[in-house]
Amino acid sequence: MRLMVSLLILKQLENLSDEVAVVQFKRNPYYPYFCDYSAYIANVPCNATELVHFRKRIGVEGFNLIFKMSVALHGKKAQESAVLIRHHCSREKHRLSH
Repeated sequence: MRLMVSLLILKQLENLSDEVAVVQFKRNPYYPYFCDYSAYIANVPCNATELVHFRKRIGVEGFNLIFKMSVALHGKKAQESAVLIRHHCSREKHRLSH
């Protein structure tokens, strides 16, 4: 369950599809570290459809609770003074200030 929660957080933070989030686990060494794995894993940890099933099981309330708890754990460090948004169609970056 820890893996699924961690992958959902990374997926949301990086705005990734389920498939890309799972593949990034193999490609990006920070992903396994974030998911509490201490060593490199040659294979993907799960199938992307498992993320879909997990998300359906916890529902929207569970999904929101995960992020609320994550922000609460990190306090002020989780808050950013600005957010950069990239539109896929135009590739422009827009700065939103709080």
